[in-house]
Amino acid sequence: MKINKSIFGLRFESHAEIHPSQEELSVFLESMKKTGGQELHGSDLAKYREMLEDMQQDFRAKMFYGVLSHSRFVNPALKSAVEQYKYLLHVLITLDLKKPRVYIRRWAALAEELKNIALYIRDNLVKVERLCEASIDILVDFQIERKFENQMIEGIKTHFKEHLKDSLRHGPIAKQHLETVKKDVAMLSKEISAILREDVFALTGLYEAIHDHTKKIAHEIDTLMDKMKSNKNKSFEDDKELFAQVEQVLVSLISEYHFELTVKEIRTGTAHEDILLEKRKEMLDHLFELLHKERRSRGNRRTGKDRRRSNDPNHNGPERRSEKDRRSKKNRRI
Repeated sequence: MKINKSIFGLRFESHAEIHPSQEELSVFLESMKKTGGQELHGSDLAKYREMLEDMQQDFRAKMFYGVLSHSRFVNPALKSAVEQYKYLLHVLITLDLKKPRVYIRRWAALAEELKNIALYIRDNLVKVERLCEASIDILVDFQIERKFENQMIEGIKTHFKEHLKDSLRHGPIAKQHLETVKKDVAMLSKEISAILREDVFALTGLYEAIHDHTKKIAHEIDTLMDKMKSNKNKSFEDDKELFAQVEQVLVSLISEYHFELTVKEIRTGTAHEDILLEKRKEMLDHLFELLHKERRSRGNRRTGKDRRRSNDPNHNGPERRSEKDRRSKKNRRI
């Protein structure tokens, strides 16, 4: 958990009493260089500031695509299966009716394969749904335990202590410097906790969105497949319509999702934004490592004897929120 700050680390050999506060600095940078002019004092830093902001955008992208990758929702195999379904449905719809025997034989093969593809996608969507449920549980447990959060905060305290020791080797440190360090450590610790909660909240929300979308589509496929089973003695045209409806569902699966990741910008009350960003990246790496590792080791806890059952009147432990509550953010445990 040690912070590597050998380059552009803390600077104690300065007159902190004449430095502006973060608020004063922001007001200055947003003010005009000249009265009636168009250029701000902060304009000179615009290009560099944009590069730093791009780094944070990369962090958000890492969170977003990390969840999509881990959930397996974004998958070449899913894209290929939908493409194959669309192609085979087109072949079925355009079959030549002039040769009844060939038509019936070909129809049977195509219909069987279309059903197989639909079931293949449906079964894997259920797996994605369960993976998301397990991941949400892991994130909730991570937030409740707060073990890693405390380790990060201790890492910040250790980092500042080490720099104070290094500075003491070159002479005494002014009392004001010590007071500034104490305030910065306290504020950074508070901000680390807040950022961690926000990031876990954002990751959980994304897993929930994937979960709800895949569950909805899997249910729609099940409904249409059940109709096909009860449609054995009806016309080919009826079957065509059902297969076409499945196609529409599959298209909605990969085109009508709404996944968002709302990530809080790092805006610290100290001059140590780089420390927060480094800790944030460290936390994200740890979370994804935990999600991959615990997914393999835990399996699906909802199938075990100790699973939490909302309908079990004898269960006294914490309950997982209903889908309605999750979407409304009611009773959220993180």
